[in-house]
Amino acid sequence: MTLDEQDLKDGLKFIVGTWEPDFVVSLFSNDLAHIPASEFKSEDGTDFTALKFEFFEDHTMKFVDTAKGTEEAGTWEQIGRIKYKYNVDRFLEVPDGPFKSAVQELEISGGNLVFGLGFLCISMKKTADGIVTEVKEPDIGDLVPSESDLAMKDIVGRYVTYKSFAFIDGKAGAFTKEEIEADCKAKIAAGEMEESDLAEYLSIFDSAVVFTDDHKVEWWMKIPAGVPEEEIQKALEAGEISEVKDGMFLRDTQEWKAVGGKYYYNTEEHRELYDEVQSPWDELVLAADGTIALNEGLTIIKKI
Repeated sequence: MTLDEQDLKDGLKFIVGTWEPDFVVSLFSNDLAHIPASEFKSEDGTDFTALKFEFFEDHTMKFVDTAKGTEEAGTWEQIGRIKYKYNVDRFLEVPDGPFKSAVQELEISGGNLVFGLGFLCISMKKTADGIVTEVKEPDIGDLVPSESDLAMKDIVGRYVTYKSFAFIDGKAGAFTKEEIEADCKAKIAAGEMEESDLAEYLSIFDSAVVFTDDHKVEWWMKIPAGVPEEEIQKALEAGEISEVKDGMFLRDTQEWKAVGGKYYYNTEEHRELYDEVQSPWDELVLAADGTIALNEGLTIIKKI
């Protein structure tokens, strides 16, 4: 499995810290009951609470056995979205095989880290967070375009909706106006849809996106039929719309820029992933046929 940057970042934050056995499960038990780690005694009378694992952000770790007064240094790595592997010197004496792999591999389960020890599964809880240095990458909005970036103007122009999201013949995706209209008419004929709803389904194709030379993204919508001129004027005066032209009104204005040889636009959306604020800037890829995919490919616009 290939782990991306976000997987590794999340995995680091999860594991770094101190972990101690929480409960033990015997695979020989009938009900796989969770036995508190403090109650599962070994032959010498000690229990699993004597064990401690400390994982550090530089991928080193420390294994401590407080009952024996021993401490070992080692290393760890993330091998999957919910799997880790650690290594200490004592494993050099253990033959490779299922037993060794089960002890070395840690898997996330129920918010705990679990490893195998023979017929036992030991589930560890995090008792203290470790230190993870936050490295904040500069946001697209903070980057200053170079002279070559400023010269990038191929994106400038007027675009119309070429494809929009729909669910047709059991498939979800981006479809043309003709495809959506044909599907809607078939549903109307079958009594699955009201004819009055057709215009609403096709209204997205009455929109336009303009990338201006001065790095603005203008979103235009067609003024609905039958709207009185006086209502349009009131909307303009109230600031509900900012401009009217050619039977369309300017719905919103955003910003686009080119940095590092790529186009981006500011969606102005507030986004969070695992409680971390994400960039509102999305990349714009201008295809050879003059199309640009928006909304993760659910909408495709085309230059005219």
